Amino acid sequence: MKPKKIKLARGERIIAVIPEYCKGPGWANSPAFVYIERNDKTLRTECIQPEERTPELDTLFKPGAAMVNALIAAVPVAKEK
Repeated sequence: MKPKKIKLARGERIIAVIPEYCKGPGWANSPAFVYIERNDKTLRTECIQPEERTPELDTLFKPGAAMVNALIAAVPVAKEK
């Protein structure tokens, strides 16, 4: 399958790419979520499946996922009871 091309409207921009390992009973996936800022400052999300990755995205996926998990763990959180 060819790498997925994200379509951007005029003025839109990619603000983040988040690699994520997902799994449940009997299934697993590793998509990359692409967050795009629209012209009105709202966000939209695109999903790149493993078979749609570019070679560069494939190479960066594992270290990127590790970085994302480390960043999430570094955020101080006060959970409500």
